[in-house]
Amino acid sequence: MSEMICLVSFTFILIKILQCVTTEKEPRYFLFLLFALLGFLLAGRSGAALEGEMVLQGDVTGKGIVREIGETSGGNQKLTLRGDLENGLGEKAANQKIYVIWTGKERFAVGDVVALQGELTPFYRQKYPGGYDERLYLTTRGFDCKIYPDELQKAGEVLSPTLILAKARGKLQETLDGILPAEESGIMKAMLTGEREDIPPELRELYTKAGITHILCISGLHMSMLALYVSFFVGKLLKRSRRTGAAVTMAAALGFLAFAGATPSSVRAVTMICVVMLGRLLYRTHDRLNNIAVAALGLLLVQPLYLWHIGFQLSFLTVTGLCVAAEQREKEKQGKGILVKGKDALLFSLYASLFSFPVVAYHFYWISFAGILANLVVLPLSGFLLGFGIISALLGLLFQPAGVFAAGSVYAVLRIFKAICLLLTKLPFAYVLVGRPSLFVILLYYLLLLWILTQGRKRYGYIGAAVLCALLWCGIFENQLFRKENTVAFLDVGQGDAAVVSTYDKKTYLIDGGGVYGKEFGENVGVTVILPYLEYLGVEELDGVFLSHPDRDHMLGLLEVIDQIPAKALFFSDYPFVCTEKLNFIKEIVEKNHIPLYTVKEGDKSSDGVWECLYPMEGVVIGDGDENHGSMVLRYAYGGTKVLFTGDIDGWDEWLLTEDGIDVAADVLKVSHHGSGYSSQDYFLKAVRPTAAVISCGRNNLYGHPHKQALERIQTVTEEIYRTDEAGSVLLRLSPCGTWHIETVAERKPFYERIKETMEKS
Repeated sequence: MSEMICLVSFTFILIKILQCVTTEKEPRYFLFLLFALLGFLLAGRSGAALEGEMVLQGDVTGKGIVREIGETSGGNQKLTLRGDLENGLGEKAANQKIYVIWTGKERFAVGDVVALQGELTPFYRQKYPGGYDERLYLTTRGFDCKIYPDELQKAGEVLSPTLILAKARGKLQETLDGILPAEESGIMKAMLTGEREDIPPELRELYTKAGITHILCISGLHMSMLALYVSFFVGKLLKRSRRTGAAVTMAAALGFLAFAGATPSSVRAVTMICVVMLGRLLYRTHDRLNNIAVAALGLLLVQPLYLWHIGFQLSFLTVTGLCVAAEQREKEKQGKGILVKGKDALLFSLYASLFSFPVVAYHFYWISFAGILANLVVLPLSGFLLGFGIISALLGLLFQPAGVFAAGSVYAVLRIFKAICLLLTKLPFAYVLVGRPSLFVILLYYLLLLWILTQGRKRYGYIGAAVLCALLWCGIFENQLFRKENTVAFLDVGQGDAAVVSTYDKKTYLIDGGGVYGKEFGENVGVTVILPYLEYLGVEELDGVFLSHPDRDHMLGLLEVIDQIPAKALFFSDYPFVCTEKLNFIKEIVEKNHIPLYTVKEGDKSSDGVWECLYPMEGVVIGDGDENHGSMVLRYAYGGTKVLFTGDIDGWDEWLLTEDGIDVAADVLKVSHHGSGYSSQDYFLKAVRPTAAVISCGRNNLYGHPHKQALERIQTVTEEIYRTDEAGSVLLRLSPCGTWHIETVAERKPFYERIKETMEKS
């Protein structure tokens, strides 16, 4: 149903644009219509590449040239190779773009010819809703395959124009490191070379909260500033004609694009610059919206999947907002003075934010109101920053002390930026968590914005705006008002357990939190998986947290979460665990964050009867020292549907539950101990009688979970078995009338594929 609603809304917007073409005599909108349809249709076709098989499979050997280098968060070197591969069957794949993660000690440089051997690895799918989709990201960037090579050896070195530019980027980065402190150098490397890996995470977060992340990349703003500098230098200082200036500006923009690398925002800016300069060369005027559409068409013809790329979306929406603001300003009576300029700056900043807010929320789950004010200072100073940065880098290349002296201006501007960000982010509602809006809500928002801009002052403008506002409000609170559906998300946290229960009335509960061995506290799945999913939901506080037992693969991620966001209570199994060190760590985190701690046992229930603890039993201790025996068994009920969470109990605990006559019946069973062969015994499964079972385990885990024996026993009671190692996160939707359904993240198709299926069914 949601796909049909989105399809109707999307079609309505296209009809509205077509109306502008035919009735309002605005042919420039035709290109908008064309690029939207082109990207939409081609993206559906290109999406087949995401589902397709790799060109080769299994172990391969090959040789390639290193085009780009980088480093992973774990300290391994990542390489982009262009080369040929061959597998053991003699099958070959030529001219492949290969994504390589090298775990060895030897380091390689751009231009190295390397021989490799190893097994091709599929691109990772999205693990949880809103999570990183490596498959889409790498496919959009043109990669054909990924490999963790067993062997990687240097076999020579080559030189080409592309590699010369790459080496020049590396030399410029070294120069910036030599003339600026590490923090400021990281920002300037991002602005001048596109290298963002050296930006400190805390600074990236600060700029994000302040709404000025466009500074941390080669954005359209920087390309436009560069074009203005070149045009001014050629026209005003060298006294050349406008046509000569236009030709030199085009060459400079294209040269900088080749030097720094193509991104959607930089390509969009360079295309628009070239269109404007061509107009000067041919004595033709240009149209802003036409320029935007031409740039979009060019990008989508090269890579249709860019339509779903955050850089593409933000770049084009932001510049569209600026163009609309410019047109509105031109319609009004012009004035002079500081107040007029301040009003204009606020208008441009406001429109850029209004056009980008929904997409920012969709991809990042937060929106920054502080950015509207921050950009009033940041945008004017960005031109000076770019100019000072280029001069400092060039001087540093020639004579480092001169570069250090000139870089003082760069340092001063960046300190001003940081001070502004620190000040504005302390304001109330500067940075607001909103969660991911639905596509239907986003479409309604842009429809409302389009209506206000085109019909706002007309006779029925206010009525239409009021109707659209009401629809938008209903869209935002649709589940809370109408469906009242609750969700249980069994998150893919690798070899561990983690589940999030989110209700229609905005309550959220966490049951266990996973934890990967070998990763430190603060870098584990609580930070990398659970917190992002909670942000996706728009959750700022947990109403309850349940820790089944103090095993690392259940507790570490949970403790990371409650160390970051508030929790009203932590419920812990009332069992005499002996792991003193782990218990002390739990106590430390709980006390540090002032979280009430309660122990629960069989018979304990929540006041509304939704939560019920079935195990451990009071006074029962199993004496083999295995702490899994103390796992909390918890049952959650909504609308007549019951979900049973079993922690890591084994056959002894299951026998005690059934022997004591405890009612363990449930519609959905979270299988205990990741599908261990010692759990999920026949007598317990017959007592539960689940319609569906969920197994939370890691891919290729060392324990061999789930065990074959356990799977065979589960299959005797239900054929609906969902595994997080195969299907990613598993989402259980519960309705108030007792119906429920399950979907997995791996089964989810891209939006454009779902729309296409809806069109075929209609």
